[in-house]
Amino acid sequence: MNNNGMTPKERFFACLKKDKYDRIPVLAYHFLLPRGELERKFREAGCGLLTGVPIYDLVFPSNIVVEEKRFWEGNERVIVRTYTTPVGSLRELATIGPYESEWKREHFIKKPEDYKVVAYLLEKVTFKEKIEDFLRADYEMGGDGVVVPMLPLFERSPFQKILIDLAGPERTLIDLYDQPQELETLMECFLWKLEEAIDIYQQLPEKHIFWWVDNVTADLTTPQLFKNFCLPVYQRYLAPLRKEGIFCMIHLDGKLRALKELIKEAPIDVVESFTFPEQGGDLTAEEAHAMWCDKVIAANIPANLAYANTEGIKEFFRSIFERRWSQERFILELSEDLPREHLGKVISALFRVLQNSKKEGY
Repeated sequence: MNNNGMTPKERFFACLKKDKYDRIPVLAYHFLLPRGELERKFREAGCGLLTGVPIYDLVFPSNIVVEEKRFWEGNERVIVRTYTTPVGSLRELATIGPYESEWKREHFIKKPEDYKVVAYLLEKVTFKEKIEDFLRADYEMGGDGVVVPMLPLFERSPFQKILIDLAGPERTLIDLYDQPQELETLMECFLWKLEEAIDIYQQLPEKHIFWWVDNVTADLTTPQLFKNFCLPVYQRYLAPLRKEGIFCMIHLDGKLRALKELIKEAPIDVVESFTFPEQGGDLTAEEAHAMWCDKVIAANIPANLAYANTEGIKEFFRSIFERRWSQERFILELSEDLPREHLGKVISALFRVLQNSKKEGY
C-alpha cells in the first residue's frame, strides 16, 4: 500500500482478476515517460510503469556474422542491421524515432529466397537464459508497475513478426497470395523454435503475464488472415497458459470491428493498447467492453490529444473515468508515441484529473 491506496501493480492485477480496486489503473510504457519532475508527479498520482524484460539472449554460431551500425542521414538517425550466413545475407534499415522506436525503411526479407535465410537463422540460434535479470528487474520495480517477461524473436506471434518486422506488409501479402509455400514454411520454423522459448518461460519461478505485442489492425491482418494465422497460434500456446492461471495480454490496436467476433473467441485476457475512435479506431470502448465481456480493455491515450487545449484534454479523461464501463475491466495506458513537445501538456492534464478522481471516487 502507499499514499494513494493500492499500488499500481496491485491495481493492475486486481483488475485482471476482476477483484475490487480503488480506482481505474493507469500505466505507461516505461520508455514513453521521460524521467523527471513531471514523471515523478504523474507516478505519485498513481500511474504505474509497464516494462518488458528479456528472459534470454540470442546466441549465434561463429559462421554467422551479426552487425549493427548507427549513423546520421541528414536530420534522421538511422540504424542498419545485417546478418551474413553461409546460405545468404539479410539487411534491415530503419529510422530511429524520438522514443527510440524504429520505423522500417528496408525489411530483412526482400525476395522469396530470403525466407530460407531467416529459417537458417532460426535453426542455428540458441537461447542463453537470463531469468535472474528478469527477477531482479521485477524486484526493483516492486509495486510501482508491472514487469513482463519477454521472449526475443517472439515479442510478437509468428505471423505478425513476419508481417511487421521481417518482410513488411506489402512483401508478406504478395508472397502469401502468389507463392505462399516459403512464408508458410517459415511460419512452421517459428512455431518449432517457439517451443524452446516457451520452455525457458516455464522455468520462471512465478508466472503471471504473457505478452505478445502483435499490433493487430484489421487494415492489414484481415479477418481471414487472423483466423488462419493468429487465432490457431493463440489457441495452441495461450490457452494452456491460461489454464495455469497466467494472464495473456495481446497488443491489438487500430481497427478491430471486423475482428471483434474472432477476438471474442480468442484465449486472451487483456486487449492491450486498444485504440479509441478519436485516434482512428473503429470500435468504441463501450462496444468493446460489452462484446468482450470476459476480457480487460487496456486503452491507449490518443496521440491526437496533443493538439487539443488543456481543458479539452481534461474533459476527454473525465468523460472516460465517469462512464460506467470504465469502472471494471478497464485500464488506461500511455502506450503510443505522443509528440514529445506536447507530452507534458497531456500528462499534466491527466495528472490533474487523476488527482481529482481520487477525491471524487472514480
